[in-house]
Amino acid sequence: MKLNILYKTLRQSLSESDAHYVIQKRTGLNRADMISNPDQIVDKLQILKDLQRHQNGEPLSRIYEEREFWSLSFSLSPDTLDPRFDTETLIEAVLARYKSAPPKRILDLGTGTGCILIALLSEFPEATGVGVDLSEGALKTARSNAEANKVENRAAFIQSNWAECIDESFDLVVSNPPYVSPKAIQNLDKSVQNYDPILALHGGADGLQAYKEIFSDLFRLLNPGARAFFEIGFDQHDSVMRLGEESRFLVEGLYLDLAGHIRVL
Repeated sequence: MKLNILYKTLRQSLSESDAHYVIQKRTGLNRADMISNPDQIVDKLQILKDLQRHQNGEPLSRIYEEREFWSLSFSLSPDTLDPRFDTETLIEAVLARYKSAPPKRILDLGTGTGCILIALLSEFPEATGVGVDLSEGALKTARSNAEANKVENRAAFIQSNWAECIDESFDLVVSNPPYVSPKAIQNLDKSVQNYDPILALHGGADGLQAYKEIFSDLFRLLNPGARAFFEIGFDQHDSVMRLGEESRFLVEGLYLDLAGHIRVL
């Protein structure tokens, strides 16, 4: 099929950027190639199979097993959550708080792909960090992503139920834990229900179980003057703030995502 015809076919279902992305992934051709040689013949078979999978509800990030986050590329696996743009709010919040004295030691609880820790290490070149996850499959993916983004010498990944296996303290603790209740999971988009691991979504009966466990163990993980940042559900800030205050933590700030929801505290 001619390249320009294939592109028009994809555009019936995909955005302009996604159509170019699919073509680039399967043919190696970029936008400049399409402009300079739109009539060249390309193999359509695999691309049309990809399109059918996407039309059936599978995200492109799952089809190609990769996602861009904080302008970095991350591999995905069935054991990892697909990083969301909303989570970049956490990176922005940390950078806003550490303008003059960057953290030297970072802990990421529930690291998944490693995207939060790796993004922070890319911003703090003198820092080192530890990513913790219960899933060995997720840890394998995170290690691969650290290597791909050239921070493998500054990142260690440990299998643990939250911080049970951690015996040191840190300048910064971050986490995007599971925070979706069983009822809310039923209302999630099918692309999330069907392709994100339940372990990375299920936050217990009230969606707050992970925060309760982390807060109960947080003091020993923090160096003097250290801070912790957490991603939360769009309607959870009151509940999570209350848990934090009950655990004798001071909530310094609330950070909004692009939709105007409180996403990080």
